[in-house]
Amino acid sequence: MNILANYNWIKDFLKKPADVDAFIERMTASGMTVDYAHNLSERFEGMVVGVVKEVADHPDADRLKVVKTDIGKKVVQIVCGGVNLVPDQKVVVAPPGSKARWHGEEEWTELKEVKVRGVSSYGMICAGEELGFEKLPHASEAGPLIWNITHATDAPAGTPIKEALELDDVLFDIEVTTNRPDAMSIIGLAREAAAVKAGSFNWQPKLLPKDGPRKDFSVRVEDKERCLRYQAVVIDGVTVKESPWWLQKRLLLSGHRPINNLVDITNYILHEYGQPMHTFDYEKIENGEIVVRAAKNNEKFLALDEETYELKKEHRVIADKKGPIALAAVMGRLESGTNEESTCIVLECATFEPVSVRRTARDVSLYSDSQQLFEKGLSPEATTPALARAIELVQELAGGKVASKVIDVRSSEYKSLAFDYKPSQVNARLGINLTEDEQIEMLELLGFDLERSSDDLYNVTVPYWRDHDIEDPVDFSEEIGRIYGYENIPPTMPVEPVTPGTPDPSLVYERHAKKWLKQLGIMEVFHYSFASEADLADWGIKRDEALSFINPLTVDHQYLRLSLVPSILRTIERNQGHAPDGTVFEYANIYLPNKNDLPTEEPHLVVVGYGETSSDFLKMKGVLERLMRQFGISDMELVRTKDNRYHSGRSASVLVGGKAVGIIGELAPTLRNEFGIDARTAVLDLNMSLVIPNANTSKSYSSIPAFPSVRRDVAMLVDERLEFTEIKHAFMNVEEIVRDVLLFDVYQGVGIPEGKKSVAVRVVLRADDKTLSSEDADTVLTKIHSIVEKTFKGTVR
Repeated sequence: MNILANYNWIKDFLKKPADVDAFIERMTASGMTVDYAHNLSERFEGMVVGVVKEVADHPDADRLKVVKTDIGKKVVQIVCGGVNLVPDQKVVVAPPGSKARWHGEEEWTELKEVKVRGVSSYGMICAGEELGFEKLPHASEAGPLIWNITHATDAPAGTPIKEALELDDVLFDIEVTTNRPDAMSIIGLAREAAAVKAGSFNWQPKLLPKDGPRKDFSVRVEDKERCLRYQAVVIDGVTVKESPWWLQKRLLLSGHRPINNLVDITNYILHEYGQPMHTFDYEKIENGEIVVRAAKNNEKFLALDEETYELKKEHRVIADKKGPIALAAVMGRLESGTNEESTCIVLECATFEPVSVRRTARDVSLYSDSQQLFEKGLSPEATTPALARAIELVQELAGGKVASKVIDVRSSEYKSLAFDYKPSQVNARLGINLTEDEQIEMLELLGFDLERSSDDLYNVTVPYWRDHDIEDPVDFSEEIGRIYGYENIPPTMPVEPVTPGTPDPSLVYERHAKKWLKQLGIMEVFHYSFASEADLADWGIKRDEALSFINPLTVDHQYLRLSLVPSILRTIERNQGHAPDGTVFEYANIYLPNKNDLPTEEPHLVVVGYGETSSDFLKMKGVLERLMRQFGISDMELVRTKDNRYHSGRSASVLVGGKAVGIIGELAPTLRNEFGIDARTAVLDLNMSLVIPNANTSKSYSSIPAFPSVRRDVAMLVDERLEFTEIKHAFMNVEEIVRDVLLFDVYQGVGIPEGKKSVAVRVVLRADDKTLSSEDADTVLTKIHSIVEKTFKGTVR
């Protein structure tokens, strides 16, 4: 997870903050990696406040305006397309020499004085996206919008923008590990900075106000296992309006879009406290009662994103008597939110069980910043300070008074986690020598409360903001290690000698197979271990044959793969427009169901060739033969297969030692069409758990034959269903001197009876102790002719 945080905001909670470089170095070393630091002063260098004096139509462009603009020392002419330009308006002017993102593009471009359709233009008047503020509106139905800063500053024309808008700041992009949602906030980052001595933590939680004049309002939580705490309060007499610039600025720098003061306050709390909140219009809540309950099956919900979602009973909603007003922990309903006419609101702050939040978001494919935090796990104790701060901001920025008691419904009383801790164990684990006082100081700076129970033993109470992260006393060692600095832990080589382990044969052969295939110019592909229902169905697998996930990431990842082939075919379908011909392979596990246990993982190697030059069955057979030679397997055979997914005349089962280990063949046209592949496609699928036990890559020497070989050709007319494998097997067993049988011709057509085929083979004969005579060869051929006539019921031609 990453968070955008400007340093001035973080410094609100630090005394004597470190300089920027020290902050970056110490935070990164402790695990809060600062990926980028953007100096805003440099970003806005040269830009000034401009005051529009006159707006005229461009003489040669209908959509452009010629704008006379006061930039302090002079009035300049700028060509601009903004449709919201009016006289006396304050704007951001980027004169020649400054840099802007042209139309919001990624790169910052240095501006020059140019002519636009024949009219000179001195730099540009900027929209928000051209300054890096993508969340500011920059377009409307009428056309592009420039950024109107009239209400953001009182500075006169010519004032540098970084001064006028108080942008002398540094914006950090900080990576926070997913187990630390507490650090996905400004206060959390300030606390971490204090722990690494980048300042002193300076934060006191706000207190909830006293009850105000009562309005009828109540909260009922029906599912306290999934809603751990729900706090809410009514505030009456509010005025919805634009937020002040200081608040808008912080939201823009944090990646949020300013909307109005009430919505902006909830987003502000989300970023400052890391606690999601929501506001409802009190007048839109039926009978002033909120109920946290299970959704009803097929219940409809119109969310703030203006999309309608269909809910199930497994989902949790916040509702009134009419129906859902929010999908709990995910998003509010469009009609129940506040708008410019709202005068009485309900501020709510809650905590939900993280797994249920995650499942709900995945089920309906609806995500939000709030949901991302809730599913990481937030403490029920975090709601009170966040709600108190929100009430303070509402009263400050929108007026109004508290008009109800602060309702607080929780599943149970909170009990802080506590663990025993021994400083000596930390030193032993980390290989360092920190004093007891040094370790205690580090833990206390992180918010842990320590109480000595005996010599070298403390009882440590975990602060509420870490109650989803600290699970065991060993975690204290990790906290001390990262604050101390892993780079400060001296590297020490093991004292005992390390004996290399025996290589796992499956890994050795996997590495060899991949190397050999790449040497053949075949590209390796990688896929997730998951499959969709469509993948299973198109490959002829029933969905109940595969293991399914209760909470799949997407519908395309609902099942564990029972074959590698569908994934590869989907990839070919997506890429065939760019690469109409090619051969690819994947070496990975498939997952076979295993009753009452984990699935059985079975390694498979699949090679797929498609297109004019790569789909030939014989070429795929060549790949198979090369692999078998490399694996040291000499007893591989191919026999006819009846798998209807493959072409009936161009497919075979692969046998090793008489046992089936895979299949090779061209895909049947109907199945190929199911996967949307245009070209012929050949597949080799090997079960490597059956191939590897027969493999042997050790080489043995055999001397070059001392005597020459004799070759004899045999042509025969046999049944068209007779396979060459049977012919070769029979001929090889005639005599020991038969060394090989090679097929060189098969013919069916004119002159050949129906149901028959002409087969021609070359028989290679050789003896180890003598040169063969013609009589020796003739004896073998006589026996071969007998096999053709008697065993195969054929005729020697």
